[in-house]
Amino acid sequence: MQVDLIQARRIAQANAGRRLISEDEITTTGIAALTGLNSTTITRRAADPSSGFPARVRTGVFRLEDIVAYLCQQDAPTDDTLLRLSEFAALEEVAAPAVNQYADHPYLVQRNDPANADSKGRPRWRYRDLITFWYEVRPGKGRQPRGRPDTLLPKVQTMHAAALDAGRSLNEATLIEELGVRPPRARRLLAAAARPQPVDDDRRNILRPRVEQILREAAAHGTRVTGATLAEQLTIRVQDARALLAEAREKLRSQDPAPAPAPAQRKINPQLAKTVQLLRDARIAEKTLTGYQVAAHVGVRDRQGFRLLAQAKEHLAAEQ
Repeated sequence: MQVDLIQARRIAQANAGRRLISEDEITTTGIAALTGLNSTTITRRAADPSSGFPARVRTGVFRLEDIVAYLCQQDAPTDDTLLRLSEFAALEEVAAPAVNQYADHPYLVQRNDPANADSKGRPRWRYRDLITFWYEVRPGKGRQPRGRPDTLLPKVQTMHAAALDAGRSLNEATLIEELGVRPPRARRLLAAAARPQPVDDDRRNILRPRVEQILREAAAHGTRVTGATLAEQLTIRVQDARALLAEAREKLRSQDPAPAPAPAQRKINPQLAKTVQLLRDARIAEKTLTGYQVAAHVGVRDRQGFRLLAQAKEHLAAEQ
Protein backbone atom coordinates (compact mmCIF):
# COMPACT_ATOMS: atom_id res chain seq x y z
CA MET A 1 0.00 0.00 0.00
CA GLN A 2 1.55 3.30 -1.12
CA VAL A 3 1.08 6.11 1.39
CA ASP A 4 2.07 9.74 0.93
CA LEU A 5 3.80 11.07 4.05
CA ILE A 6 2.37 14.58 3.70
CA GLN A 7 -1.16 13.26 3.29
CA ALA A 8 -0.64 10.85 6.21
CA ARG A 9 0.52 13.72 8.41
CA ARG A 10 -2.57 15.73 7.50
CA ILE A 11 -4.86 12.79 8.28
CA ALA A 12 -3.03 12.19 11.56
CA GLN A 13 -3.59 15.76 12.73
CA ALA A 14 -7.24 15.74 11.62
CA ASN A 15 -7.97 12.54 13.57
CA ALA A 16 -5.95 13.23 16.70
CA GLY A 17 -9.07 13.91 18.71
CA ARG A 18 -8.29 15.22 22.21
CA ARG A 19 -4.77 13.79 22.21
CA LEU A 20 -1.83 16.15 21.89
CA ILE A 21 0.51 14.72 19.28
CA SER A 22 3.41 16.16 17.33
CA GLU A 23 3.66 16.26 13.56
CA ASP A 24 5.64 13.01 13.63
CA GLU A 25 3.01 11.01 15.53
CA ILE A 26 -0.32 9.41 14.73
CA THR A 27 -3.05 7.93 16.90
CA THR A 28 -4.94 4.66 16.50
CA THR A 29 -7.92 6.62 15.15
CA GLY A 30 -5.65 8.31 12.62
CA ILE A 31 -4.31 4.95 11.42
CA ALA A 32 -7.87 3.69 11.04
CA ALA A 33 -8.77 6.74 8.93
CA LEU A 34 -5.60 6.29 6.88
CA THR A 35 -6.10 2.59 6.17
CA GLY A 36 -9.87 2.22 6.30
CA LEU A 37 -9.56 -0.44 9.01
CA ASN A 38 -11.40 -0.52 12.30
CA SER A 39 -9.67 0.96 15.37
CA THR A 40 -10.14 -2.36 17.17
CA THR A 41 -8.32 -4.14 14.34
CA ILE A 42 -5.44 -1.67 14.63
CA THR A 43 -5.23 -2.22 18.39
CA ARG A 44 -5.29 -6.01 17.97
CA ARG A 45 -2.50 -5.95 15.38
CA ALA A 46 -0.41 -3.62 17.52
CA ALA A 47 -0.74 -6.02 20.47
CA ASP A 48 0.32 -9.02 18.36
CA PRO A 49 4.15 -9.22 18.21
CA SER A 50 4.01 -11.58 15.22
CA SER A 51 2.11 -9.08 13.05
CA GLY A 52 5.14 -6.87 12.53
CA PHE A 53 3.08 -3.82 13.45
CA PRO A 54 5.20 -0.88 14.75
CA ALA A 55 5.49 -0.48 18.49
CA ARG A 56 3.64 2.26 20.35
CA VAL A 57 5.38 5.40 21.48
CA ARG A 58 2.81 5.60 24.26
CA THR A 59 -0.73 4.36 24.72
CA GLY A 60 -2.66 4.80 21.48
CA VAL A 61 0.14 6.79 19.78
CA PHE A 62 2.64 5.61 17.14
CA ARG A 63 5.50 7.16 15.19
CA LEU A 64 4.13 8.34 11.87
CA GLU A 65 7.18 7.33 9.83
CA ASP A 66 7.05 3.78 11.24
CA ILE A 67 3.39 3.46 10.30
CA VAL A 68 3.96 4.80 6.77
CA ALA A 69 6.92 2.45 6.26
CA TYR A 70 4.86 -0.50 7.52
CA LEU A 71 1.94 0.29 5.22
CA CYS A 72 4.21 0.75 2.20
CA GLN A 73 5.64 -2.72 2.82
CA GLN A 74 2.22 -4.33 2.64
CA ASP A 75 1.49 -6.11 -0.62
CA ALA A 76 -0.95 -4.45 -3.00
CA PRO A 77 -4.31 -6.22 -3.25
CA THR A 78 -4.65 -8.84 -5.97
CA ASP A 79 -7.77 -9.48 -8.03
CA ASP A 80 -8.98 -12.08 -5.52
CA THR A 81 -8.22 -10.06 -2.39
CA LEU A 82 -11.37 -9.75 -0.27
CA LEU A 83 -12.16 -6.21 0.83
CA ARG A 84 -14.97 -4.47 2.66
CA LEU A 85 -16.37 -1.34 1.05
CA SER A 86 -14.68 0.94 3.58
CA GLU A 87 -11.32 -0.76 2.91
CA PHE A 88 -11.81 -0.31 -0.82
CA ALA A 89 -12.66 3.36 -0.25
CA ALA A 90 -9.38 3.84 1.59
CA LEU A 91 -7.46 2.25 -1.30
CA GLU A 92 -9.18 4.50 -3.85
CA GLU A 93 -8.72 7.60 -1.69
CA VAL A 94 -12.41 8.43 -1.45
CA ALA A 95 -14.69 8.88 1.53
CA ALA A 96 -16.17 5.66 2.93
CA PRO A 97 -19.81 6.89 2.68
CA ALA A 98 -19.30 7.53 -1.04
CA VAL A 99 -18.68 3.79 -1.50
CA ASN A 100 -20.93 2.39 1.25
CA GLN A 101 -24.00 3.98 -0.36
CA TYR A 102 -23.81 1.37 -3.14
CA ALA A 103 -23.90 -1.65 -0.82
CA ASP A 104 -27.41 -2.52 -2.08
CA HIS A 105 -26.58 -2.05 -5.76
CA PRO A 106 -27.68 -5.11 -7.81
CA TYR A 107 -24.18 -5.61 -9.19
CA LEU A 108 -22.65 -5.88 -5.72
CA VAL A 109 -25.57 -7.87 -4.30
CA GLN A 110 -25.20 -10.44 -7.09
CA ARG A 111 -21.47 -10.85 -6.36
CA ASN A 112 -21.80 -10.89 -2.59
CA ASP A 113 -20.84 -14.40 -1.50
CA PRO A 114 -21.76 -14.95 2.18
CA ALA A 115 -18.72 -17.22 2.46
CA ASN A 116 -16.48 -14.18 1.89
CA ALA A 117 -17.72 -12.32 4.99
CA ASP A 118 -15.19 -11.49 7.69
CA SER A 119 -15.20 -12.86 11.23
CA LYS A 120 -17.89 -10.37 12.25
CA GLY A 121 -20.17 -11.27 9.35
CA ARG A 122 -19.50 -8.07 7.39
CA PRO A 123 -19.67 -8.59 3.62
CA ARG A 124 -16.52 -8.53 1.53
CA TRP A 125 -16.04 -8.54 -2.24
CA ARG A 126 -13.20 -9.49 -4.55
CA TYR A 127 -11.00 -6.55 -5.46
CA ARG A 128 -11.52 -7.03 -9.21
CA ASP A 129 -15.32 -6.89 -8.78
CA LEU A 130 -15.06 -3.67 -6.78
CA ILE A 131 -12.76 -2.09 -9.37
CA THR A 132 -15.14 -3.08 -12.19
CA PHE A 133 -18.13 -1.68 -10.31
CA TRP A 134 -16.46 1.59 -9.33
CA TYR A 135 -15.09 2.50 -12.75
CA GLU A 136 -17.50 0.78 -15.17
CA VAL A 137 -20.86 0.02 -13.51
CA ARG A 138 -21.30 2.72 -10.89
CA PRO A 139 -24.30 5.02 -11.61
CA GLY A 140 -23.35 8.42 -12.97
CA LYS A 141 -19.81 7.35 -13.86
CA GLY A 142 -20.00 9.47 -17.00
CA ARG A 143 -20.83 12.67 -15.17
CA GLN A 144 -18.28 15.32 -14.38
CA PRO A 145 -17.19 14.80 -10.76
CA ARG A 146 -18.15 17.47 -8.28
CA GLY A 147 -15.65 19.84 -6.75
CA ARG A 148 -12.55 21.45 -8.17
CA PRO A 149 -11.26 19.82 -11.41
CA ASP A 150 -7.95 18.01 -11.21
CA THR A 151 -5.10 20.36 -12.08
CA LEU A 152 -3.50 17.64 -14.22
CA LEU A 153 -6.63 17.07 -16.31
CA PRO A 154 -5.71 19.49 -19.17
CA LYS A 155 -2.32 17.81 -19.54
CA VAL A 156 -3.86 14.33 -19.53
CA GLN A 157 -6.44 15.43 -22.11
CA THR A 158 -3.61 16.58 -24.37
CA MET A 159 -1.82 13.27 -23.87
CA HIS A 160 -5.05 11.38 -24.58
CA ALA A 161 -5.65 13.29 -27.83
CA ALA A 162 -2.03 12.74 -28.94
CA ALA A 163 -2.34 9.02 -28.23
CA LEU A 164 -5.52 8.78 -30.32
CA ASP A 165 -3.87 10.61 -33.21
CA ALA A 166 -0.99 8.15 -33.04
CA GLY A 167 -3.36 5.20 -33.08
CA ARG A 168 -2.57 4.00 -29.57
CA SER A 169 -4.24 4.14 -26.18
CA LEU A 170 -3.20 5.94 -23.02
CA ASN A 171 -2.92 3.68 -19.97
CA GLU A 172 -2.51 4.07 -16.23
CA ALA A 173 1.14 2.96 -16.27
CA THR A 174 2.07 5.85 -18.56
CA LEU A 175 0.41 8.42 -16.29
CA ILE A 176 1.97 6.92 -13.18
CA GLU A 177 5.44 6.99 -14.76
CA GLU A 178 5.27 10.42 -16.44
CA LEU A 179 3.15 12.36 -13.92
CA GLY A 180 4.15 10.58 -10.73
CA VAL A 181 0.54 10.03 -9.61
CA ARG A 182 -0.90 7.08 -7.75
CA PRO A 183 -3.09 4.44 -9.48
CA PRO A 184 -6.46 5.77 -8.16
CA ARG A 185 -5.73 9.28 -9.40
CA ALA A 186 -4.43 7.89 -12.70
CA ARG A 187 -7.71 6.00 -13.21
CA ARG A 188 -9.77 9.10 -12.43
CA LEU A 189 -7.71 11.23 -14.83
CA LEU A 190 -8.02 8.64 -17.61
CA ALA A 191 -11.80 8.43 -17.17
CA ALA A 192 -12.15 12.24 -17.19
CA ALA A 193 -9.88 12.64 -20.24
CA ALA A 194 -11.83 10.06 -22.24
CA ARG A 195 -15.12 11.77 -21.39
CA PRO A 196 -16.43 14.09 -24.19
CA GLN A 197 -15.81 17.74 -23.37
CA PRO A 198 -18.36 20.59 -23.75
CA VAL A 199 -18.61 21.95 -27.29
CA ASP A 200 -17.37 25.54 -27.55
CA ASP A 201 -18.72 28.14 -30.00
CA ASP A 202 -16.01 27.57 -32.61
CA ARG A 203 -16.60 23.83 -32.76
CA ARG A 204 -20.36 24.37 -32.70
CA ASN A 205 -20.09 26.48 -35.87
CA ILE A 206 -18.07 23.69 -37.49
CA LEU A 207 -20.54 20.96 -36.48
CA ARG A 208 -23.76 22.75 -37.52
CA PRO A 209 -23.45 22.02 -41.30
CA ARG A 210 -22.56 18.40 -40.49
CA VAL A 211 -25.65 18.01 -38.30
CA GLU A 212 -27.87 19.55 -40.99
CA GLN A 213 -26.46 17.11 -43.55
CA ILE A 214 -27.14 14.18 -41.18
CA LEU A 215 -30.75 15.32 -40.78
CA ARG A 216 -31.22 15.62 -44.56
CA GLU A 217 -29.82 12.14 -45.13
CA ALA A 218 -32.01 10.71 -42.36
CA ALA A 219 -35.11 12.36 -43.87
CA ALA A 220 -34.24 10.92 -47.29
CA HIS A 221 -33.91 7.40 -45.86
CA GLY A 222 -36.91 7.74 -43.56
CA THR A 223 -34.84 7.26 -40.37
CA ARG A 224 -34.83 9.20 -37.11
CA VAL A 225 -31.85 10.95 -35.53
CA THR A 226 -31.70 11.10 -31.73
CA GLY A 227 -29.39 13.00 -29.43
CA ALA A 228 -27.71 9.78 -28.27
CA THR A 229 -26.95 8.52 -31.79
CA LEU A 230 -25.66 11.94 -32.86
CA ALA A 231 -23.47 12.22 -29.75
CA GLU A 232 -21.94 8.82 -30.50
CA GLN A 233 -21.40 9.68 -34.16
CA LEU A 234 -19.74 13.05 -33.47
CA THR A 235 -18.08 12.05 -30.16
CA ILE A 236 -19.70 14.87 -28.20
CA ARG A 237 -21.86 15.10 -25.09
CA VAL A 238 -25.52 14.12 -25.39
CA GLN A 239 -26.72 17.54 -24.17
CA ASP A 240 -24.62 19.28 -26.84
CA ALA A 241 -25.94 16.88 -29.49
CA ARG A 242 -29.55 17.64 -28.52
CA ALA A 243 -28.92 21.39 -28.70
CA LEU A 244 -27.34 21.06 -32.15
CA LEU A 245 -30.25 18.90 -33.32
CA ALA A 246 -32.79 21.48 -32.18
CA GLU A 247 -30.93 24.28 -33.97
CA ALA A 248 -30.56 22.25 -37.17
CA ARG A 249 -34.22 21.21 -37.21
CA GLU A 250 -35.35 24.80 -36.70
CA LYS A 251 -33.11 26.02 -39.53
CA LEU A 252 -34.23 23.30 -41.95
CA ARG A 253 -37.87 23.96 -41.05
CA SER A 254 -37.46 27.67 -41.86
CA GLN A 255 -35.81 26.84 -45.21
CA ASP A 256 -38.57 24.49 -46.38
CA PRO A 257 -41.05 26.19 -48.74
CA ALA A 258 -44.46 26.77 -47.25
CA PRO A 259 -47.02 24.27 -48.58
CA ALA A 260 -49.49 25.66 -51.11
CA PRO A 261 -52.91 26.25 -49.59
CA ALA A 262 -55.43 23.60 -50.53
CA PRO A 263 -58.30 24.81 -52.68
CA ALA A 264 -61.31 25.67 -50.62
CA GLN A 265 -64.10 23.20 -51.18
CA ARG A 266 -67.61 24.53 -51.44
CA LYS A 267 -70.00 23.15 -48.91
CA ILE A 268 -73.27 22.04 -50.48
CA ASN A 269 -76.44 20.69 -48.97
CA PRO A 270 -77.48 17.05 -49.39
CA GLN A 271 -80.10 17.84 -52.06
CA LEU A 272 -77.61 19.72 -54.23
CA ALA A 273 -75.01 16.99 -53.70
CA LYS A 274 -77.48 14.39 -54.91
CA THR A 275 -78.34 16.54 -57.92
CA VAL A 276 -74.64 16.99 -58.79
CA GLN A 277 -74.19 13.23 -58.75
CA LEU A 278 -77.24 12.76 -60.98
CA LEU A 279 -75.82 15.28 -63.43
CA ARG A 280 -72.41 13.54 -63.48
CA ASP A 281 -74.06 10.18 -64.14
CA ALA A 282 -76.18 11.63 -66.93
CA ARG A 283 -73.19 13.20 -68.66
CA ILE A 284 -71.25 9.96 -68.42
CA ALA A 285 -74.20 8.11 -69.97
CA GLU A 286 -74.54 10.94 -72.53
CA LYS A 287 -78.15 11.55 -71.51
CA THR A 288 -80.06 14.73 -70.80
CA LEU A 289 -81.14 15.43 -67.23
CA THR A 290 -84.27 17.51 -66.74
CA GLY A 291 -85.65 19.41 -63.77
CA TYR A 292 -88.56 16.97 -63.55
CA GLN A 293 -86.17 14.03 -63.18
CA VAL A 294 -84.25 15.86 -60.49
CA ALA A 295 -87.46 16.64 -58.62
CA ALA A 296 -88.52 12.99 -58.81
CA HIS A 297 -85.15 11.61 -57.62
CA VAL A 298 -84.52 14.18 -54.89
CA GLY A 299 -88.10 14.33 -53.69
CA VAL A 300 -88.80 18.04 -54.17
CA ARG A 301 -91.24 20.11 -56.20
CA ASP A 302 -90.70 20.58 -59.92
CA ARG A 303 -89.74 24.25 -59.58
CA GLN A 304 -87.10 23.38 -56.96
CA GLY A 305 -85.86 20.53 -59.16
CA PHE A 306 -85.08 22.99 -61.99
CA ARG A 307 -83.35 25.32 -59.52
CA LEU A 308 -81.22 22.44 -58.16
CA LEU A 309 -80.29 21.42 -61.69
CA ALA A 310 -79.05 24.94 -62.47
CA GLN A 311 -77.02 25.05 -59.27
CA ALA A 312 -75.53 21.63 -60.06
CA LYS A 313 -74.38 22.84 -63.50
CA GLU A 314 -72.71 25.89 -61.87
CA HIS A 315 -71.00 23.65 -59.31
CA LEU A 316 -69.55 21.33 -61.95
CA ALA A 317 -68.42 24.29 -64.05
CA ALA A 318 -66.58 25.73 -61.01
CA GLU A 319 -64.82 22.41 -60.39
CA GLN A 320 -63.60 22.29 -64.00
